[in-house]
Amino acid sequence: MSEPLAATFAVPEGARGRRLRGGITRGAIFVVLSLIAAIAIYPIAFMGLSSFKTSFEYLADPIGWPHGFSYVDNFVAVYYRFDLPRLFANTVWYILLAGLLTLGVSIPASFTFAKARFPARDGLRAAMIATLIIPPVTFLVPSYVMMANLGLIDTSLPIVLLWAATGTPGSIFLLSALMRGIPSEILEAARLDGAGYFETLRRIALPLSVPGIVTVMIFNVTTWWNDLLIPLVFIGKEEQTTLTAAAATMGNKFNMDYPLVITGLFLASVPPIVAYIVLQRYIRRGLVMGAVK
Repeated sequence: MSEPLAATFAVPEGARGRRLRGGITRGAIFVVLSLIAAIAIYPIAFMGLSSFKTSFEYLADPIGWPHGFSYVDNFVAVYYRFDLPRLFANTVWYILLAGLLTLGVSIPASFTFAKARFPARDGLRAAMIATLIIPPVTFLVPSYVMMANLGLIDTSLPIVLLWAATGTPGSIFLLSALMRGIPSEILEAARLDGAGYFETLRRIALPLSVPGIVTVMIFNVTTWWNDLLIPLVFIGKEEQTTLTAAAATMGNKFNMDYPLVITGLFLASVPPIVAYIVLQRYIRRGLVMGAVK
């Protein structure tokens, strides 16, 4: 090859160095993300594999693979001993009520904070967002005293009200940022056509905010599903408790039957994982909608 032709196809040293550095950076990012994924997946995999072990098999080799996957006595025991359908129904019912209450407050409030102009709007929104940094446990004692004085202990109301109270500020924070990206021209055109506040919210803002609403509810539902403290404190009756609380207290009854306890924890952790996998496209869309106009 002649020198002019070789010079034509030669890769500049600067470009070659940038390409090498880019490859190293991508490789390092891949390794770090793989480690994070492995750390996140390992507990679920460990619980899933341990659920197919007998007690003797688990004690002999806690971290090893089960001898087979035909042993399902742990799942059957959890299903019948702890009335799994009832626990699941309790949790879903509490989450449904808390979700409706949270959305009923956060959607109109988010639209108001995003598009309305009124005195002290920014101050009210900042005060509401500031509650996100307060640990929920600080409200536990006064909430328990109030609920006890009202005679609501061992009922569903404390769980529903406290879940909605803790989920509303974060929901307003995310939804107001999303609704701020709705073009004001569309809302102004609706007002010129005679649409009122609630009609504009129902016909325009609400349909455009569906991905964000789904994202907010996924975050809330997984948080409420994994909540242990509030159900343990406010509900003492086993027939009214949640699935996560029942799974956490399972070790007190069967402290030596580790596979049975792990099976209960595994079954309690499956629904939020499935929800994330099925609805992940809504999470992605909801998180970027507010940043793109």
